[in-house]
Amino acid sequence: MSGPVAHVRSLPDPPDTARALLFDCDGTLVDTMGLHRRVWSDLLGVHGFVVSDPWWERHANDPMEPFVRAAVPDADGALIERLRVAGNDGFVARLGELEAVDHVVDHARRMHGTRPLVVVSGGFREPVVGSLRAVGIVDLFDDVITADDVAEGKPAPDGYLLALSRLGLQPAEVVVYEDSDVGFASALAAGITEIVDIRQA
Repeated sequence: MSGPVAHVRSLPDPPDTARALLFDCDGTLVDTMGLHRRVWSDLLGVHGFVVSDPWWERHANDPMEPFVRAAVPDADGALIERLRVAGNDGFVARLGELEAVDHVVDHARRMHGTRPLVVVSGGFREPVVGSLRAVGIVDLFDDVITADDVAEGKPAPDGYLLALSRLGLQPAEVVVYEDSDVGFASALAAGITEIVDIRQA
């Protein structure tokens, strides 16, 4: 007697007008959020803060300064920078715990070579590139844009605007793949309206 058949998730083919595909990293290509939460639970716990499910849901995608101050309201700039460095270092040290988001990576592999693929992440370069390398997909992408490349991270549009500039394309000529409201807001602010919510696929 055969067992249940697993449902295979897949993303739709992009429209013919799409000349490039832009992918978020954390939570979209790589299942990083669990590791980020474990690292930050340890770091913020030193300051007496317990990372609850509702708090994480609300703040996990915040830029660094409001993220830290949501847990440690009196944090000054020096402490925020120390925590940022410690968070990056702690995450990079545990990259072996990461797994790919299979249905999105399968889509990226299928699209590889058909048009440029670019990562546009709100994270910093070392953990983003390290995450892509850890799950064996860094070579799928023609460019990787991170918070280190722009003045403001998501939800500001800077990362997506930089991707469009480097590609020489208009907003209507790209498709974005995202998993968070912050990411959607960033893409929309850049004038991009073709956005795939990978959580719904």
